Amino acid sequence: MENEKPSARTIESNEVHYLCRRMQKELFRQSPDSNKLILFFNGWAMTLEAVSHLAIPPEYDLLHVWDYRTDTLDFDWSSYREICLSAWSMGVWAAERLSREGRLPSVVSAVAICGTGYPMDDTMGIPLDIFRGTLDGLTEENRLRFNRRMCGGKSLKHLFEALAARETDEIKAELGRVYEEEEKRLKSDDPHPVAPLSWDKALIGAKDRIIPAKNQQAFWQMRGCRNIETVAEGDHYLFNRFTEWEQLWS
Repeated sequence: MENEKPSARTIESNEVHYLCRRMQKELFRQSPDSNKLILFFNGWAMTLEAVSHLAIPPEYDLLHVWDYRTDTLDFDWSSYREICLSAWSMGVWAAERLSREGRLPSVVSAVAICGTGYPMDDTMGIPLDIFRGTLDGLTEENRLRFNRRMCGGKSLKHLFEALAARETDEIKAELGRVYEEEEKRLKSDDPHPVAPLSWDKALIGAKDRIIPAKNQQAFWQMRGCRNIETVAEGDHYLFNRFTEWEQLWS
């Protein structure tokens, strides 16, 4: 019907537009006149499959960003008057880096999911020995073990398969770049820099097997985040608990 209110939509693979490489990004447009944007920074090694089931509000576009081998994100923000930021896992680190470099637009809300701004950190991220061990030992064979930790087992078949989609050399280079940047941070005069980005909410999985929940708590308490929510029985991947993007903000 002509006056019927448009409904939220999920992403179909043939509706995604590939815009550039590295940082790689995909824009899903609801309509040519959309002036609101959901900006999503994905986790390390992940694909769009992580959030493709989430319904997008009809008045929003979605920009999916991944692959953090560089800090380059070339995008024209001028047509959007309202931008809502969500970041998962290593995406929190990537968003904070861009924020410190003045490369992020102003956002009306920012939600972090199972991540911190210091992904390699004994007290506020992944402990150094574990991070190094993951990088040094990453092979085709042992990726499956990491994927199980990421997903909380094999129960999320679609996600488990999506994690295998990217080339091992590519994701190892991405993790290596994060390691190099984090090593510089830890050796610097300011090992715990604060980004100008203000996070409104942080979601933590109580049973996160990638970034310890207590380390995430320590980071967000240090940052003074007023809305820290720990999801009981939650793993590193929490998106299976949601069906709409707006549920992350509420």
